[in-house]
Amino acid sequence: MAECAAITRNGRPCKGLVRPGSDHCPAHDPARADARRRAASKAARSKPGGESGALKDQLKKLAEDILARRVEPKAGAVVTQIANAYTRLLEFEKKFKEQEEFEARIAALEEEVRRKWESRNT
Repeated sequence: MAECAAITRNGRPCKGLVRPGSDHCPAHDPARADARRRAASKAARSKPGGESGALKDQLKKLAEDILARRVEPKAGAVVTQIANAYTRLLEFEKKFKEQEEFEARIAALEEEVRRKWESRNT
C-alpha cells in the first residue's frame, strides 16, 4: 500500500496508508473532512465535566448547607440519594453511547472487509 501524500503539522510526510484510488489516508482525505469535523465535535461534547461538574458543585454546596444547618441532614441524605441515581444514569448513558459507537465502527469495518472480499473474488 502507498503512503499518504499529506504533510503533518511538524512538516514531515504522513506515514498513513491510503486506500486504493486515493492519495490520502483517512485522517487527511479531503473527502472525509466533514466526517472528521463531526467526529471531533462529537468527541468534544462527550468529554466529562459538564453535568458531572455541575453535580459535584451542587453536592459541595449541599454539604456546606448541611454543616451550616441551612438544610436538614435527612433532606440532604435524600438529595444525595437522588444525586447517586443521577450519577448511575449518566454512567449508563455514557456506556450505551460507547456501545452504539463501537457497534457502528464494527459494522463499518465489516462492510469494508466485505467490499474488499467481493472485489478480490469477482
